Amino acid sequence: MLNLLYILAVLVAVPFWALMILFPRQRLAQQAMESYGGILVLGGMYVLALFGALVGGIGRIQLDFSSPTGLAALLADPAIALVIWLHIWAVDTAVGYWIYTDGLKRNKSTRLILVLTLFIAPLGLFVYFMSRLFGRAAEAALRQSSESSVLLQ
Repeated sequence: MLNLLYILAVLVAVPFWALMILFPRQRLAQQAMESYGGILVLGGMYVLALFGALVGGIGRIQLDFSSPTGLAALLADPAIALVIWLHIWAVDTAVGYWIYTDGLKRNKSTRLILVLTLFIAPLGLFVYFMSRLFGRAAEAALRQSSESSVLLQ
């Protein structure tokens, strides 16, 4: 059962990522993202796996987040590893969805950042935030420059 959920997570998430990256402006991609389907399915799978791991592991799984060693011991349990896997897919897909929709609103291409986010979500999110900050600064400088040139005329 764990192997099936592991594979299903990939099969659910990858089509949504493919649509966001390969066909961002197509209506199909936009409809798929507006449905929240991938995030809802992955979130539901996560909740079920978490519940199963907690119920099945009562008394035998010691939750130890106090050190890397405790975390490694926790991840050695296949059920907990699956919960973490589903958590990563769900959260990373939600981050990708936000970057995708924000890029559409701003009329900015997010393809490369989404590829980065797919593989290293925190770095992709950081790069996207930095690009937004630099974009705002550039727009402000351009506005100020155009206002100055109007005043000089």
